[in-house]
Amino acid sequence: MTIQVDTSVVRGGGEACLQLADDVGRALEYFDNHIDKAQSWAGGALIQWLLSEHSSYASRVDSGLVRSKALMIASGGALDDVARRFDENEYDAQVSVRDLFDDLDPSVATAPIDGSTERQSIALGSPSAALAPPESSVADPAFAVVWNIINWPDYISLSYWGRQLLNAIFQIVAPSLTGGQDLFEFLAQKLGGDWDKVALAGSAFGHLGDFFDGLADTVHNLAVDVFAAWTSGESADRAGEYFAELAAAFAAQPEVYGDLASKYSNAAWAAFGACQGLLSALDAAVDALVVFLMGFASVGEALAAIFSGGATAVPAVVSAVIAVVEAFSSAWGAMMTTLSLTIAVGATLGSATTTIEFVPLPEV
Repeated sequence: MTIQVDTSVVRGGGEACLQLADDVGRALEYFDNHIDKAQSWAGGALIQWLLSEHSSYASRVDSGLVRSKALMIASGGALDDVARRFDENEYDAQVSVRDLFDDLDPSVATAPIDGSTERQSIALGSPSAALAPPESSVADPAFAVVWNIINWPDYISLSYWGRQLLNAIFQIVAPSLTGGQDLFEFLAQKLGGDWDKVALAGSAFGHLGDFFDGLADTVHNLAVDVFAAWTSGESADRAGEYFAELAAAFAAQPEVYGDLASKYSNAAWAAFGACQGLLSALDAAVDALVVFLMGFASVGEALAAIFSGGATAVPAVVSAVIAVVEAFSSAWGAMMTTLSLTIAVGATLGSATTTIEFVPLPEV
């Protein structure tokens, strides 16, 4: 039987595989640039607890990308060998080509890809186009505006301005100790952790998942093109099954990367909420202490002093006004403490209960 093979198309498929191997190399660089394997960027007891398996996750991601690159290099080499052997001797090629493609998943009888297999829709020019710069959800400008608005009572809080004054003095005296960061935020992050860097890592994991999604679709379409030009023979079936299993292995990866993105994003929000809760609680406590030291037991008592002080008791009225403002600020601070800690608790539960289960990639 004559085997129909357009070796130029098959050889082109091999070259495309090697280009995809280069794309995986770019994904490895992206991973190295945006995710610290040693977790030295995180810090904070809360994040260290939530992401205690970070080194293991990073190692699995690294090995998965390295294996993906090796698979694409091996696939490119196999297709190039197919083209070469059919160019040299069609009969010998029929006998030997099938041995170039291993069964990547012996436990499943996978339908091979052929020229009639439906193509996947691809939005991006290459898988690596999905590797956008990571963004911190906690540092989202719209969220920052909303958060600043609901924290407006800070500007009438003596505790808040006291913290600003102490921080300004500290930045003049010893700025290197916090790297220019707000002193109180720096101290709070020692407990919670650096949420922005963790959020950026979560975003990077999400983009790596998008990369694998694009890689799976690209390999699938590449195989459809190859087997439209290599249309018959047991070797074609064997190779078609190989590429179907390879595409399926890549397509199984985005789910775990989505879980990693969720786990890290929630960990970042947990640290943010815990930090903000501590600062709000500090401000509320100090403002309440100010009210107490001024001799007022409640907002009502301070308000009564304003209206009963009379024109000759200006200092008493001023004190009462300050007490009312501080009492309001303390109450608002207590509310923000509750809100922040609610965010922290919810995000902590979300991160802690997200299970990471990697799907192994085939070995070359």
